[in-house]
Amino acid sequence: MDIIQRNFLRLLRCGAFGQKEPVEPMSEWKWKKLYKISLIHGVTPWIADGIMNSSDDFFLQLSPALRQQFYDDTTERYEEHEHGKLTNPMLNSRLQKVADEAGHNNPTYELLLTMLSIARYILTQGISLRHLIMLGTYLRTTRDPIDYERLKQWIRRLKMERMAQLEGALLKELFNFKDEELRFTDKPDDKDTRKVVRDIFMLTQKKAADWYFTQGKSIFVRSNDSEAMIWHVKHSAKYIQYYPSEAVTNFLANFAHSLSHIEE
Repeated sequence: MDIIQRNFLRLLRCGAFGQKEPVEPMSEWKWKKLYKISLIHGVTPWIADGIMNSSDDFFLQLSPALRQQFYDDTTERYEEHEHGKLTNPMLNSRLQKVADEAGHNNPTYELLLTMLSIARYILTQGISLRHLIMLGTYLRTTRDPIDYERLKQWIRRLKMERMAQLEGALLKELFNFKDEELRFTDKPDDKDTRKVVRDIFMLTQKKAADWYFTQGKSIFVRSNDSEAMIWHVKHSAKYIQYYPSEAVTNFLANFAHSLSHIEE
Protein backbone atom coordinates (compact mmCIF):
# COMPACT_ATOMS: atom_id res chain seq x y z
CA MET A 1 0.00 0.00 0.00
CA ASP A 2 1.53 3.30 -1.07
CA ILE A 3 1.56 6.59 0.82
CA ILE A 4 -1.53 7.95 -0.98
CA GLN A 5 -3.57 4.90 -0.06
CA ARG A 6 -2.33 4.97 3.55
CA ASN A 7 -3.28 8.64 3.98
CA PHE A 8 -6.58 8.02 2.22
CA LEU A 9 -7.56 5.33 4.71
CA ARG A 10 -6.29 7.35 7.69
CA LEU A 11 -8.44 10.33 6.74
CA LEU A 12 -11.39 8.05 5.98
CA ARG A 13 -11.16 6.43 9.42
CA CYS A 14 -10.83 9.86 11.00
CA GLY A 15 -13.77 11.37 9.15
CA ALA A 16 -16.13 8.41 9.40
CA PHE A 17 -15.27 6.98 12.82
CA GLY A 18 -13.27 9.66 14.64
CA GLN A 19 -10.03 7.65 14.65
CA LYS A 20 -7.46 10.42 14.49
CA GLU A 21 -4.08 9.32 13.11
CA PRO A 22 -1.04 11.33 11.95
CA VAL A 23 -0.76 11.67 8.18
CA GLU A 24 2.40 11.38 6.14
CA PRO A 25 3.72 14.37 4.15
CA MET A 26 2.73 14.38 0.46
CA SER A 27 3.12 16.65 -2.55
CA GLU A 28 0.20 18.60 -3.96
CA TRP A 29 0.11 16.18 -6.91
CA LYS A 30 -0.39 13.24 -4.56
CA TRP A 31 -3.10 15.07 -2.64
CA LYS A 32 -4.90 15.66 -5.94
CA LYS A 33 -4.66 11.96 -6.69
CA LEU A 34 -6.11 11.20 -3.26
CA TYR A 35 -8.98 13.54 -4.08
CA LYS A 36 -9.69 11.65 -7.32
CA ILE A 37 -9.71 8.33 -5.43
CA SER A 38 -12.23 9.77 -2.99
CA LEU A 39 -14.48 10.80 -5.88
CA ILE A 40 -14.31 7.36 -7.50
CA HIS A 41 -15.36 5.69 -4.27
CA GLY A 42 -17.98 8.29 -3.35
CA VAL A 43 -16.42 8.99 0.06
CA THR A 44 -15.25 12.60 -0.36
CA PRO A 45 -17.48 14.00 2.43
CA TRP A 46 -15.86 11.67 4.98
CA ILE A 47 -12.38 12.53 3.69
CA ALA A 48 -13.31 16.21 4.08
CA ASP A 49 -14.33 15.53 7.69
CA GLY A 50 -11.02 13.75 8.23
CA ILE A 51 -9.13 16.77 6.87
CA MET A 52 -11.11 19.11 9.09
CA ASN A 53 -10.58 16.93 12.18
CA SER A 54 -6.85 16.75 11.42
CA SER A 55 -6.40 20.45 10.68
CA ASP A 56 -3.70 20.72 13.37
CA ASP A 57 -1.56 18.00 11.73
CA PHE A 58 1.68 19.62 10.54
CA PHE A 59 1.99 17.35 7.49
CA LEU A 60 -1.56 17.95 6.26
CA GLN A 61 -0.45 20.57 3.76
CA LEU A 62 -3.00 21.13 0.99
CA SER A 63 -3.41 24.24 -1.08
CA PRO A 64 -6.49 26.31 -0.09
CA ALA A 65 -8.04 25.61 -3.49
CA LEU A 66 -7.71 21.83 -3.19
CA ARG A 67 -8.88 21.85 0.42
CA GLN A 68 -11.98 23.73 -0.70
CA GLN A 69 -12.65 21.10 -3.36
CA PHE A 70 -12.98 18.49 -0.64
CA TYR A 71 -15.30 20.72 1.37
CA ASP A 72 -17.45 21.63 -1.64
CA ASP A 73 -18.32 18.04 -2.55
CA THR A 74 -22.09 17.51 -2.38
CA THR A 75 -22.17 13.71 -2.51
CA GLU A 76 -24.92 12.33 -0.31
CA ARG A 77 -23.50 10.51 2.68
CA TYR A 78 -26.28 7.97 2.90
CA GLU A 79 -28.54 6.31 0.40
CA GLU A 80 -31.37 3.82 0.34
CA HIS A 81 -30.25 0.25 -0.24
CA GLU A 82 -31.95 -1.44 -3.13
CA HIS A 83 -35.04 -3.55 -2.49
CA GLY A 84 -34.04 -6.95 -1.18
CA LYS A 85 -33.63 -9.31 -4.11
CA LEU A 86 -31.22 -12.04 -5.17
CA THR A 87 -30.64 -13.40 -8.67
CA ASN A 88 -30.57 -17.04 -7.53
CA PRO A 89 -34.25 -18.13 -7.64
CA MET A 90 -33.97 -20.51 -4.69
CA LEU A 91 -32.16 -17.98 -2.51
CA ASN A 92 -34.49 -15.19 -3.56
CA SER A 93 -37.46 -17.33 -2.54
CA ARG A 94 -35.86 -17.83 0.86
CA LEU A 95 -35.20 -14.10 1.13
CA GLN A 96 -38.85 -13.30 0.47
CA LYS A 97 -39.85 -15.76 3.20
CA VAL A 98 -37.42 -14.01 5.55
CA ALA A 99 -39.04 -10.70 4.62
CA ASP A 100 -42.47 -12.11 5.47
CA GLU A 101 -41.19 -13.38 8.81
CA ALA A 102 -39.52 -10.08 9.63
CA GLY A 103 -42.53 -7.86 8.95
CA HIS A 104 -42.39 -4.10 8.60
CA ASN A 105 -39.77 -1.80 10.17
CA ASN A 106 -37.64 -4.66 11.48
CA PRO A 107 -34.10 -3.32 12.16
CA THR A 108 -32.60 -6.84 12.06
CA TYR A 109 -33.99 -7.36 8.56
CA GLU A 110 -32.82 -3.88 7.50
CA LEU A 111 -29.30 -4.80 8.61
CA LEU A 112 -29.56 -8.01 6.57
CA LEU A 113 -30.56 -5.96 3.50
CA THR A 114 -27.58 -3.66 4.01
CA MET A 115 -25.25 -6.68 4.09
CA LEU A 116 -26.92 -8.13 1.00
CA SER A 117 -26.47 -4.84 -0.86
CA ILE A 118 -22.76 -4.96 -0.05
CA ALA A 119 -22.61 -8.59 -1.20
CA ARG A 120 -24.28 -7.81 -4.54
CA TYR A 121 -21.98 -4.82 -5.06
CA ILE A 122 -18.90 -6.93 -4.31
CA LEU A 123 -19.96 -9.57 -6.84
CA THR A 124 -20.77 -7.01 -9.53
CA GLN A 125 -18.33 -4.13 -9.07
CA GLY A 126 -15.93 -4.71 -6.20
CA ILE A 127 -15.51 -3.55 -2.63
CA SER A 128 -17.58 -0.46 -1.86
CA LEU A 129 -15.90 1.65 0.80
CA ARG A 130 -19.00 3.83 0.83
CA HIS A 131 -21.32 0.94 1.72
CA LEU A 132 -18.86 -0.46 4.26
CA ILE A 133 -18.78 2.91 6.02
CA MET A 134 -22.57 2.94 6.14
CA LEU A 135 -22.59 -0.57 7.62
CA GLY A 136 -19.89 0.31 10.15
CA THR A 137 -21.60 3.56 11.14
CA TYR A 138 -24.88 1.73 11.70
CA LEU A 139 -23.22 -0.96 13.82
CA ARG A 140 -21.53 1.64 16.02
CA THR A 141 -24.35 4.16 16.39
CA THR A 142 -27.64 2.29 16.17
CA ARG A 143 -29.89 2.12 19.18
CA ASP A 144 -32.20 -0.29 17.39
CA PRO A 145 -32.68 -3.72 19.01
CA ILE A 146 -30.78 -6.06 16.66
CA ASP A 147 -31.43 -9.78 17.14
CA TYR A 148 -28.02 -11.06 16.08
CA GLU A 149 -28.85 -14.73 16.60
CA ARG A 150 -31.80 -14.41 14.26
CA LEU A 151 -29.66 -12.45 11.81
CA LYS A 152 -27.08 -15.26 11.76
CA GLN A 153 -29.86 -17.78 11.14
CA TRP A 154 -31.04 -15.76 8.15
CA ILE A 155 -27.46 -15.48 6.87
CA ARG A 156 -27.13 -19.28 7.02
CA ARG A 157 -30.47 -19.76 5.22
CA LEU A 158 -29.25 -17.48 2.44
CA LYS A 159 -25.90 -19.33 2.31
CA MET A 160 -23.92 -16.10 2.71
CA GLU A 161 -21.77 -17.03 5.71
CA ARG A 162 -18.50 -16.52 3.80
CA MET A 163 -19.67 -13.17 2.47
CA ALA A 164 -20.67 -12.03 5.97
CA GLN A 165 -17.25 -13.18 7.16
CA LEU A 166 -15.59 -11.11 4.43
CA GLU A 167 -17.62 -8.01 5.30
CA GLY A 168 -16.62 -8.34 8.95
CA ALA A 169 -12.98 -8.92 8.01
CA LEU A 170 -12.98 -5.79 5.85
CA LEU A 171 -14.38 -3.69 8.69
CA LYS A 172 -11.54 -5.01 10.87
CA GLU A 173 -8.80 -4.50 8.29
CA LEU A 174 -9.88 -1.08 6.98
CA PHE A 175 -11.58 0.57 9.96
CA ASN A 176 -10.14 -1.21 13.02
CA PHE A 177 -13.39 -2.82 14.16
CA LYS A 178 -13.18 -5.32 17.03
CA ASP A 179 -14.56 -8.85 16.97
CA GLU A 180 -17.19 -7.96 19.57
CA GLU A 181 -18.57 -5.27 17.25
CA LEU A 182 -19.11 -7.80 14.45
CA ARG A 183 -21.79 -9.93 16.04
CA PHE A 184 -23.33 -10.96 12.71
CA THR A 185 -20.51 -13.48 12.13
CA ASP A 186 -18.62 -15.88 14.36
CA LYS A 187 -15.50 -15.71 12.17
CA PRO A 188 -14.68 -12.12 11.14
CA ASP A 189 -11.19 -13.11 9.95
CA ASP A 190 -10.21 -14.00 6.41
CA LYS A 191 -6.72 -14.89 5.24
CA ASP A 192 -7.30 -13.24 1.85
CA THR A 193 -8.55 -9.90 3.21
CA ARG A 194 -5.41 -7.96 2.31
CA LYS A 195 -5.56 -9.25 -1.26
CA VAL A 196 -9.14 -8.02 -1.43
CA VAL A 197 -8.11 -4.62 -0.03
CA ARG A 198 -5.54 -4.23 -2.81
CA ASP A 199 -8.36 -4.58 -5.33
CA ILE A 200 -10.08 -1.52 -3.89
CA PHE A 201 -7.50 0.82 -5.36
CA MET A 202 -7.53 -0.89 -8.76
CA LEU A 203 -11.11 0.14 -9.49
CA THR A 204 -11.86 2.81 -12.06
CA GLN A 205 -15.08 4.65 -12.72
CA LYS A 206 -15.64 2.79 -15.98
CA LYS A 207 -14.71 -0.79 -15.18
CA ALA A 208 -17.96 -1.73 -13.53
CA ALA A 209 -20.46 0.96 -14.40
CA ASP A 210 -20.36 0.63 -18.19
CA TRP A 211 -20.49 -3.09 -18.81
CA TYR A 212 -22.77 -2.99 -21.82
CA PHE A 213 -22.46 -4.44 -25.32
CA THR A 214 -23.10 -2.05 -28.18
CA GLN A 215 -23.41 -2.66 -31.89
CA GLY A 216 -20.56 -1.80 -34.23
CA LYS A 217 -18.01 -3.51 -36.47
CA SER A 218 -17.87 -6.22 -33.84
CA ILE A 219 -20.21 -6.93 -30.96
CA PHE A 220 -17.65 -5.65 -28.46
CA VAL A 221 -16.88 -2.00 -28.97
CA ARG A 222 -14.07 -0.01 -27.38
CA SER A 223 -12.42 -0.60 -24.04
CA ASN A 224 -15.49 0.07 -21.94
CA ASP A 225 -17.18 -2.91 -23.62
CA SER A 226 -14.83 -5.83 -24.32
CA GLU A 227 -12.29 -5.02 -21.63
CA ALA A 228 -15.04 -4.37 -19.11
CA MET A 229 -16.59 -7.74 -19.92
CA ILE A 230 -13.24 -9.52 -19.47
CA TRP A 231 -12.76 -7.67 -16.20
CA HIS A 232 -16.16 -8.87 -14.97
CA VAL A 233 -15.40 -12.46 -15.91
CA LYS A 234 -12.17 -12.37 -13.90
CA HIS A 235 -13.81 -10.46 -11.08
CA SER A 236 -16.68 -12.95 -10.79
CA ALA A 237 -14.22 -15.85 -10.74
CA LYS A 238 -12.21 -14.16 -7.97
CA TYR A 239 -15.19 -13.58 -5.66
CA ILE A 240 -17.24 -16.68 -6.41
CA GLN A 241 -15.78 -18.40 -3.34
CA TYR A 242 -17.49 -15.91 -1.04
CA TYR A 243 -21.02 -16.47 -2.34
CA PRO A 244 -20.96 -19.27 -4.94
CA SER A 245 -24.72 -19.91 -5.08
CA GLU A 246 -25.41 -16.25 -5.92
CA ALA A 247 -22.26 -15.36 -7.86
CA VAL A 248 -23.01 -17.50 -10.94
CA THR A 249 -26.60 -16.29 -11.40
CA ASN A 250 -25.53 -12.73 -10.65
CA PHE A 251 -22.97 -12.89 -13.47
CA LEU A 252 -25.53 -14.35 -15.90
CA ALA A 253 -28.09 -11.71 -14.94
CA ASN A 254 -25.60 -8.92 -15.64
CA PHE A 255 -24.66 -10.57 -18.92
CA ALA A 256 -28.32 -10.68 -19.98
CA HIS A 257 -28.77 -7.07 -18.87
CA SER A 258 -25.85 -6.05 -21.04
CA LEU A 259 -27.25 -7.85 -24.09
CA SER A 260 -30.54 -6.02 -23.66
CA HIS A 261 -28.69 -2.76 -24.38
CA ILE A 262 -27.70 -3.78 -27.91
CA GLU A 263 -29.53 -1.57 -30.35
CA GLU A 264 -31.88 -3.35 -32.73
